[in-house]
Amino acid sequence: MAIKLPSLTSLRAFEAAARLGSFKKAAEELAVTATAISHRIRVLEEYLEHPLFLRKVRAVELTANGVALFTAVHSSFETIGLAIEHIRKPRRSSVTLSTTPAFATKWLVPRLASFQEAYPDIDLHIHASNTPVDLNAGTADLAIRYGQGRPVWGNERHATFG
Repeated sequence: MAIKLPSLTSLRAFEAAARLGSFKKAAEELAVTATAISHRIRVLEEYLEHPLFLRKVRAVELTANGVALFTAVHSSFETIGLAIEHIRKPRRSSVTLSTTPAFATKWLVPRLASFQEAYPDIDLHIHASNTPVDLNAGTADLAIRYGQGRPVWGNERHATFG
């Protein structure tokens, strides 16, 4: 069963006015007139049958019901914004792999052509160095090292084989 909600334009107007504490500032942010904001909020208040703002001379203040609605609407808009940002973000097509020069030349490089055939959309960068990298620092996305036990640099994002 779908829950009946007020119009999205009224909720957007309300959220902006509540966050900015001003119908005028909300109007500027949403590129409409202050009268349009006032109208959308009045429609919302009529729908809810409760006032959401205490109107003052040059500002507005939320009522208790206004605070409750603002908390829910603001949080929901942030969640929607994050989901949209995640969807719009292009897939990562560049990967940096850090490994030792010996592993790179003797094992990895001979296999790069077949890797590129299998994954043509991935731009693979090889960082060949005997110095371990901190994956959390962003220097590399992946690292291949060999040795015994846990890595000395203390990074928890690793796998040990053998």
